[in-house]
Amino acid sequence: MSPVFSRAAFAALFIVPALLGSSGCATGPGRQSQAIPFVVADVAGVNDHAVSISWNAPAAASVTIYAGADSAKIGHDHKVGAGGTKGSIAVADLPPASRWYFELAPDHGAPLVVADRSLHLATAPNFRDAGGYRTADGKWVKMGMLYRSDQLDRLSPADLTTLHADGIHLVCDLRTDVERSQGKDRLPEGAESLIADVAGSDSSSSNLAKMLSDSKHAEQVLGGGKAAQLMIDANRQFVGMPSALKAYKALFERLADPAMLPAVYHCTAGKDRTGWAEAVFLSIMGVPRETIMQDYLLSNRYLEGKNQKMLAMLKGHMDPAWLEPLLGVRPEYLDAAFDEVNKRYGSMDNYLRQGLGLSDRTLQSLRHEFLAG
Repeated sequence: MSPVFSRAAFAALFIVPALLGSSGCATGPGRQSQAIPFVVADVAGVNDHAVSISWNAPAAASVTIYAGADSAKIGHDHKVGAGGTKGSIAVADLPPASRWYFELAPDHGAPLVVADRSLHLATAPNFRDAGGYRTADGKWVKMGMLYRSDQLDRLSPADLTTLHADGIHLVCDLRTDVERSQGKDRLPEGAESLIADVAGSDSSSSNLAKMLSDSKHAEQVLGGGKAAQLMIDANRQFVGMPSALKAYKALFERLADPAMLPAVYHCTAGKDRTGWAEAVFLSIMGVPRETIMQDYLLSNRYLEGKNQKMLAMLKGHMDPAWLEPLLGVRPEYLDAAFDEVNKRYGSMDNYLRQGLGLSDRTLQSLRHEFLAG
């Protein structure tokens, strides 16, 4: 793969913002001594004050549900429902809180703490919990510990207040120097910033932006399936490009420090560089590949409104079909990254140890901090 093609692929990850002028389910901390009987648990937001909760715990005969605003200290003062082995309930009229967590307490086994995956931030729609998934061996990735997001330079005061209330300690920015110069992160009070530039501060995005400002050039660069191929190539480069290896190594080493939690990592759209970070994180946790793909594709849902606005702004200047592959995610994008892992390293474990250079201690610390059950 030539260096020029490599730069074009990475530039595609944030070209639309440049053109526009820079326009649930898991356990909380602790309670790891018993097996968790739940094989399914989910919370979906209905509106600002109501959620629906569903579960399936084959080894339990009954489940009692409690609500609280702190995933580590829910307590049993606020009971919101109960049911059998499998069921669902609606919880309405919740008082205002930055985020509600729900403890599913079975009659046998350890409880499970769940929450709506999205924080519903108006100015960062792809801000969501990175945890909340069951592993292949029956553990759960804790919620309220790690988040993934799109750009944070436009956070409103209200959304910043929400993140402060959630206790964010670390914000890892995966963007380039160019992107950061166009929009510096707005950090919640007390949060530390980590710059982990996946693309190596490549400057080709500005040149590509100028090319795409002309519709003829845009068609040459993106038309005929070229846009999707750019995304496939970019995802392959996440696995082997030196700047990407350095950035992801720094991210995971910092996440292994419990003093840095809760944390959030993000890029511009929160779907590509962030998407691979999430895929690697969930792989470390032992989450099945099918579940990892489901999480990856959620960006299409959360970014739908934001992307439609972008396309509307460019209407009449560019064929939307050229840009749509850049705005969303597709299974073949993430598959390309996993395929590159196998080609270069033979396995995900080799990629973690040889590619990223993560030590046994770091990997063990990550699993200790983020897994329960």
